Amino acid sequence: MIARIKVLDENTANKIAAGEVVERPAAVVKELVENSIDAGSKSIEVEIAEGGTSYIRVTDDGIGMSRQDAELSILRHATSKIKNAADLTAISTLGFRGEALPSIGAVSKFTLTTRQMGDDLAAQVALNGGIVEPIQEVGAGIGTSVVVEDLFFNTPARRKFLKSVTAESGHISDIIGKLALSNPNIAFKFINNKKIVLLTTGNGKLQDVIACMYGHKVAPDLIPVQYFQDEITIAGFVGKPALLKSGRQWQTFIVNKRVVNNRMLVKALDNGYFSLVPKNGNPLVVLDVMIPLNSIDVNVHPQKKEVKFSDEQQIYRIVYKAILEALANKLPDKDAKEGSIAAATVAPTHNNFFHDQGISSPNTAGKTYFHTLPKPQLLWQDNPDKLSFAEARDIIRQEKDYGHQDPMPETGAASLQLVPLGQIDSCYIIAQGDDGLYIIDQHAAHERIMYERLGRAAGRIPSQQLLVPVFLEFSSSDCDIIAEHKPLFYDLGFTLEQTGPDTMRLEETPADIPVDEAEPIIRQVLSLMQNMHQPTPETLRHSYLQIAACRAAIKAGDLLNMRQMQALLTELGSIQFPYTCPHGRPTTIRVSFAELAKMFKRT
Repeated sequence: MIARIKVLDENTANKIAAGEVVERPAAVVKELVENSIDAGSKSIEVEIAEGGTSYIRVTDDGIGMSRQDAELSILRHATSKIKNAADLTAISTLGFRGEALPSIGAVSKFTLTTRQMGDDLAAQVALNGGIVEPIQEVGAGIGTSVVVEDLFFNTPARRKFLKSVTAESGHISDIIGKLALSNPNIAFKFINNKKIVLLTTGNGKLQDVIACMYGHKVAPDLIPVQYFQDEITIAGFVGKPALLKSGRQWQTFIVNKRVVNNRMLVKALDNGYFSLVPKNGNPLVVLDVMIPLNSIDVNVHPQKKEVKFSDEQQIYRIVYKAILEALANKLPDKDAKEGSIAAATVAPTHNNFFHDQGISSPNTAGKTYFHTLPKPQLLWQDNPDKLSFAEARDIIRQEKDYGHQDPMPETGAASLQLVPLGQIDSCYIIAQGDDGLYIIDQHAAHERIMYERLGRAAGRIPSQQLLVPVFLEFSSSDCDIIAEHKPLFYDLGFTLEQTGPDTMRLEETPADIPVDEAEPIIRQVLSLMQNMHQPTPETLRHSYLQIAACRAAIKAGDLLNMRQMQALLTELGSIQFPYTCPHGRPTTIRVSFAELAKMFKRT
């Protein structure tokens, strides 16, 4: 019988291998640039035409190669980076398999020109669809230049699946940008169809590379990250929660100088920004994780895009702590002055909040502070009851117990000093700061303050004893859930006792929550318990805080006088995370004086 299994010829095998490494022009650029980085280059220039399908050139000033090394470099599995399998446990270079150059040469017209220090002439090696042409000696500078033309000319099926020229160029630009972010000490130059697209200085300053990539306007909104624990170093920058994209194109994770995709790192980032950004908002991040070489496996993906950590939970915790520490330390510091969208916060329930300031609550009888105007309503600055910053701070300090918690830190008060000008549509506060005009969503702002105030309780949320207990009717199944999770409700500030098959007696409620809001909040917590899949106490606590903060906050439609607005704004400047409400909506928008002048064509 004739054997049906056949050994493929070398040419076919090379094309199959090339398919694993070279899926599109961006993969070619990535492999070639990584080789240049491994060669110790200080300057790398990349030029493409027609999305990289017709022309790619990568030129560097690295150490170059001898004639003999140049001939060996186009052979499969020929590499200078490892010697045996044991070296795979501690890889310090970006490349190591020896597959990139032969794979690229198998599906293109490939020319490599290289010269090392001490050689009079450069060696030039050429492949045409995997066929090696005679080596030549030519004149060239020290370093290596690789030209790839007519990519996939001999594999039309693969070329057919490429995207448009614009899309492929975009992929290449993204790859080069991320490699530049991971190597700020290298000067990168990217030319697309004879137009310079990216140019970095190579001065070693990551912030400068980020500015080159995403524009100089992002620089004020960058927060440095520097964290060290258990031989692991986390360094880089994260963006303020105001700096968002709908996708993750502004997120770069680097592990031991290698740009990687890793879901665990993304999860640590998302949890670090939890409740600070909207669900569809993704912050800017460039994080470089330096980890011992024997704690990571980079040999898990043909294109080396993914890595595997020996202890993923450890990396997750450290990255999460690094991000959280950076945000906690830097957000209050001049935040509102630097961000185009800041956030706000307010205090306990809107009734208690203003009562504790010695100010009449919204919509209560007493002296009116409002002009009667058709909507939108506006309260002007000439109101005689407007407070100075010092007076407003004094009012805040004269709080009555304020939920038995420590007073708000004063770190933010000096960085966000706003003078209320009025209220629009009974929903937005208009204020002036040192650097522009501010529009504050009063509900979102108060909601964030409520969330942070309630969340500062390390153990049980402070509660208040009801003079007259409230009897609540629930279904028997809900009563069973309450009884089962009685300690959790107690930690949330509720004391509930079952007095009948379908009746619970409410004896205590959270101190900052109106009594009439207690039942709706309990019912929402019960709904969460039933709908969530195995919710943890931490998840339920966070969800409760969101619900309680939203229900207790000042509502759109509540009229505020000047003293109330000033108290709100003063509290706004004193919290730790004043960017968004707990659901991720922005609380404050700033229009700079320069933007106002531009709008009125004064510039």
